[in-house]
Amino acid sequence: MLLNAHDHLSHYPSTDEAIREIERLEMTTLAVSESAADYETIPDHPLILKGFGIHPWQVTPETSYQGLESYIKDCDFIGEIGLDFHWAEDASAYPKQLEVFEYFLQEAKAHHKICNIHTKGAEREVLTLLQKYQLKNQIIHWYSGPLDLIEDFLILDCFFTISVDAEHSELTDAIIDRIPYDRLLFETDGPGALEWVTGTPSWPEEILRIRQYVRKRKKLSESEIDAGSRQLMALLK
Repeated sequence: MLLNAHDHLSHYPSTDEAIREIERLEMTTLAVSESAADYETIPDHPLILKGFGIHPWQVTPETSYQGLESYIKDCDFIGEIGLDFHWAEDASAYPKQLEVFEYFLQEAKAHHKICNIHTKGAEREVLTLLQKYQLKNQIIHWYSGPLDLIEDFLILDCFFTISVDAEHSELTDAIIDRIPYDRLLFETDGPGALEWVTGTPSWPEEILRIRQYVRKRKKLSESEIDAGSRQLMALLK
């Protein structure tokens, strides 16, 4: 099965064209959002699972997370949420990031929903909060943190997405090597992610290259390469 475990549909120059490609590939797509307004742009489609969240880059010291219950009940999963103490340069927003993130984890626990989590520069803080709430089977999006924390995330049965820097990053190779095949997922993260890596924007079919690279690197069968995707989809039903 084909699964794109993290994509921003609103970032494509044409959402309709992205959806046509998703249909051609028959690829289930976890469409994340960055805000309530962004969530409302995600189309209803049998191949699209809708994620609601507030991206850490959108959090300011004034950010409110009141009145979000209807979105949390409506969504298929929660995300994109998390922490970013690296790219988010306004350190005054870090305490609010933690507050907003912990709110979403509490809601995930209450509503039995899986989260799609951003961790850049705050990997240990994310891990600590997942341990606090004993949230298992969460999706760790495009991990690029310390290798020695991976085992602790795996103790919580976390999934790890491999993104568009596969084949372009020694760190990503090391991460791929450490993750059991049944905890691996694949993602494109919207058109801008590959553009950031290689200078060329991508479309959903980029998932094929990422998946094939990981399959060859780990010497996996066609069945093994999709084991993580199958397990996640069983949890999301």
